[in-house]
Amino acid sequence: MPGIANIIVVAVSTAVATAIKDYTNKLVSNSAEKQRSCLLSRFDNDRLEQYMRGDNLRIFGIEEEPDEDEDIIQAKVIEVAADIGVKIEANDISIAYRLGGEGGQGRPVLVRFCHRKNRNAVLNKKKELKKKQKKIYINEDLTPLRAAMLKIVKEQATVRNVTTRDGKIIAWLIDRERPVDINTPDDLHKVGITSPDWKRLKLDYLIQ
Repeated sequence: MPGIANIIVVAVSTAVATAIKDYTNKLVSNSAEKQRSCLLSRFDNDRLEQYMRGDNLRIFGIEEEPDEDEDIIQAKVIEVAADIGVKIEANDISIAYRLGGEGGQGRPVLVRFCHRKNRNAVLNKKKELKKKQKKIYINEDLTPLRAAMLKIVKEQATVRNVTTRDGKIIAWLIDRERPVDINTPDDLHKVGITSPDWKRLKLDYLIQ
């Protein structure tokens, strides 16, 4: 009888251990699925946010003066555009203002154009500023997530050049001719990043 009792105890213990393991694995699987779902939802929201920024540009290096109002900033934007051969008028600009708190020096200007064609005309001629040795830079208005990804991509030793187009990060690698497109952190493996720095991307709250 004692032998039978021991067999029963071992059998029950094994069954319980197996059940606990299966339940734990199921919890882990459910947690991973939920985490992935949250990430994909965040990526979708970021894509929509970037689309909403599609008429915007950020201009760096425009001299800042005390007490400048929106009209003055608009005039400076129009002057920058004219300097690269693009004619825009005040009614082509929806809004233009300095980013950051008041009192900053040389704060970038965010410009929202009324029509994307005007925005694209300015963006497509931005290289003319370098030819004219102007210390003014024009970039797309990226979401915080895409701006963080862009910075990370630029730091990779495998990348020889990088730009953005309609919010999409386009990187040219040292060992290949055709560029790779990066839209979400899932695409960072294309430049050799196997595990994204979620904290740096400010998505660590979704990764447990």
